Amino acid sequence: MLMYSDKLFRVRIKDLVSSDLVLRNSADSFFDRMESEKSSSIEIDFSDVASISRSFAHQYIIRKGKSKKSINEVNVPETILKMLKVIEMQENKRSFLDTSKIKFVCL
Repeated sequence: MLMYSDKLFRVRIKDLVSSDLVLRNSADSFFDRMESEKSSSIEIDFSDVASISRSFAHQYIIRKGKSKKSINEVNVPETILKMLKVIEMQENKRSFLDTSKIKFVCL
């Protein structure tokens, strides 16, 4: 189900993808659809989502981070929330070392 208000776009991810979020390219297709929406604010409803794969969660986090839209999740089952948090923590660790500020010195 898709719902619009003046500035907020609400979507049930189950209706556009599946109750089992598995494939990386499904996350890409989902975000391509979200990016095409006029609204600058999107609320993603995870009601009735049964499972999420690591690859879907990873691509979801990547695409959410690159989006210029304000994206919020609601009704996220505990198991889905845990997977998203695990992936977010891994992504944060990867960006911990900023190599652009390292100066190389030849001795």
